[in-house]
Amino acid sequence: MGNMTDITDKTTVKKPRLMLACKIMLILTLVTLYVMQGFVYFTIYGLLDPTTEFSVLDFIVPLALLGVSILLGITALVLAITGAVKNEGPVSVITVVVKVLMIPFFVVNFLLWFLVIGGMLNPFLMFGIPVAAFIGICLTYGYMLVTSLPDIVYTMIFCIRNKRKPSRLMVIGVIFEFILMLDLVGSIMLHKAYKDILEYEE
Repeated sequence: MGNMTDITDKTTVKKPRLMLACKIMLILTLVTLYVMQGFVYFTIYGLLDPTTEFSVLDFIVPLALLGVSILLGITALVLAITGAVKNEGPVSVITVVVKVLMIPFFVVNFLLWFLVIGGMLNPFLMFGIPVAAFIGICLTYGYMLVTSLPDIVYTMIFCIRNKRKPSRLMVIGVIFEFILMLDLVGSIMLHKAYKDILEYEE
């Protein structure tokens, strides 16, 4: 531990290219999730109207969009790993913006799952409520995690690569990034931590 860089020292990093691409993937993920949510909303709304006719596409399109968002998230994670290994800057401010823009998504997501579970409150469907609740919790946490993992992994690799002892702000920020509703606070803390210690190559 004696050769670890002091947390007050500046660390020089390269200008972000792969990391910028990573954050663009997160923005595309956000857009895809909102489009998916729109399809889900109209599907659930249609279920409340017995005259509504459904096609297979009404159920396939949201699933396909969910798959696309997962692929985009994986791509963002790979880019974050590669960018961290190449010692690029984190562009952490974009993560903060993405998480702020996710707030309305999570509000609507909660309302949609509330409608789904509420619609199952009858003797024939009540047995499925725990399953629906479990799926809802897993998907909601997954939506959050896909925007958190790139910064979490970047921070770990950054500290190891630069032999830097993580600051308290970094440690708490990473922990918060794993916790729903505190992840935004965590991203702000990481952005502040990097802003204090990074210098960019000319």
